[in-house]
Amino acid sequence: MKSIFIIAICTFSSLLTLLHAQNPYDLRQEALLDFNAGRSKEAQKKLIQAYDIFYSEANWDMASMCLYERAIDYMNVGDLTNMWLQTKQLHTLMSEHHSAMVAYNYHSVASGYYSYIDSIDLAIIHGKKAIHALEQIEDPHLYNIVPVWSYYNMAFFYDSYFQPPIVDSVRHYLALAREVTKSSRTYKDSIEALVSIMDLEAWQEYYVGHYDLAEQMMNQVLDMIDTIAKVSPNTIITERGEALAFLAMLYEEQGKWKQALEYQHKASENNEMRYSLEKRRVLQEVQTQYEVEKQQLEMEKLETSNRLMRWFFVALGLLILVLLLSYLLLVMRKKNIEAQLYEAALEADNMRQTISQLEQKTDIEPLSILTEGLIKQLRHGANREYTVTAIQHLQQLNLPEIQVLLNHGNKITTMDKRYILCFAAGMTVEQIADFMSLEPPSVYTVRYRLRKKFPSEYPFPY
Repeated sequence: MKSIFIIAICTFSSLLTLLHAQNPYDLRQEALLDFNAGRSKEAQKKLIQAYDIFYSEANWDMASMCLYERAIDYMNVGDLTNMWLQTKQLHTLMSEHHSAMVAYNYHSVASGYYSYIDSIDLAIIHGKKAIHALEQIEDPHLYNIVPVWSYYNMAFFYDSYFQPPIVDSVRHYLALAREVTKSSRTYKDSIEALVSIMDLEAWQEYYVGHYDLAEQMMNQVLDMIDTIAKVSPNTIITERGEALAFLAMLYEEQGKWKQALEYQHKASENNEMRYSLEKRRVLQEVQTQYEVEKQQLEMEKLETSNRLMRWFFVALGLLILVLLLSYLLLVMRKKNIEAQLYEAALEADNMRQTISQLEQKTDIEPLSILTEGLIKQLRHGANREYTVTAIQHLQQLNLPEIQVLLNHGNKITTMDKRYILCFAAGMTVEQIADFMSLEPPSVYTVRYRLRKKFPSEYPFPY
């Protein structure tokens, strides 16, 4: 009876609060509109208010959505400090009130945060947990969640942060992303998702030397981009430029110089268009900011002295001078931008290759540090049946002997050394896949590539 009485009092208090508070759902929707209009500060305030109301109502799912949207906004503007604060608050909320929605929001934000600071192992672990939680939510669209991007982001991680990319894992998550595009809210959402998916699929075919298939898929990407452009001309101008540059690179590698130059020219034109749009956007933002400041100063001049008025006109003159100088610089830059974009596009591949070679040459992290890192990761990770044995074997490894082995290898990277240490410690493929957050076929692929890096007279022993 006492518990029922307490619950009744809490329920009555919540109803009284609702009578005097704004609807939290309306606040959240207004905040989302503010984000779209670039009013981040106002949106953050409304989400804080909505979160407080949802929390007082014990609506943990919607409270976590408010924290998620605040964190994503901080990530978009590069404010990692505040993003980390939202991540910690989501973690606390999940530990106290676990649900699929709360877990999805926490792990999604954590995955984004760790990918932003290049902790890819943690980003993949949280990304997988976010997908697991997502698949338990009955209707994600009710919360403005687009499931396809959870799967695509995982594929992107495996493609971008591993050299060479782990094609098996990339294809696995791209297939899942394709499947959920069927449930997209609108045709436009579906096409935009397919553009990103097929673009990454084309890269996977390129990696394995299927140039004809990669060319066909990237041309389909361009067709889909043209379809979206009819509805929203400026939506994916960046994706069009990347697709054109990819085809120019593909034709150049095959010695098809005429097609390569044709697509390079198209890529340059697209980049110039993108530059013009960006310039126009910046000028509009400056003009808008100027108008707002001007109105504020006109209101203040009724309450200020003549001395402050003089400072106002000086500041206004400086602002106009800055705008004029900025415009002149933009005009001068435009005269040379086409040639610069063309040269930059031709040099992009060489730059990537040079950077990759330099990274490999400087990849000299000692085995002792890598071994300590693996042991620390095993100790702080989930307790598995193989954890204690793996730690003991790692501590007993003959590192000088392994270093002798590595000296005979060709272009052994830090990631390669991590796998070699795991194999040397006697861990199985399944254990390494679980530890590294990979699929077992991906580990077999890694071991095959490692064997290729050692000469026949010094074969890879694992």
